[in-house]
Amino acid sequence: MILLGMSFYVSLVISGFFKREKYSHIVLEHPQTFAIAFTVIIVFLGILRGCTLIYGKVSLDVLPAIVVVSMPVGIVEGCGIYLTLKKTLSRTLKTRDLIYIYGVFFIAAILEVAFINLLMMFIS
Repeated sequence: MILLGMSFYVSLVISGFFKREKYSHIVLEHPQTFAIAFTVIIVFLGILRGCTLIYGKVSLDVLPAIVVVSMPVGIVEGCGIYLTLKKTLSRTLKTRDLIYIYGVFFIAAILEVAFINLLMMFIS
């Protein structure tokens, strides 16, 4: 979804859809900064979402434990999101990069399933 959305945004900016906007090219001029900021926001919101799925609300007592448990998956997913955004916004996305990005997300999915299964074993 991020790849499609950012590709759509880049094509809108390049085609001149935002001609009246003063800062419409700022994201394309500084893709690395935007990619880092967006990645941090998405990973943090994912951790909060995971906390609300387990307890129904954000519990500050359990949040550090959830952050520690989800850290490996968050790092891999964050790397994938960062690469996706940086390559898309800098307009250097090639098929090889796309295969690499999808591989990173596949590894993150495998890690997430493995950690959930480990947690279920320890809880039972």
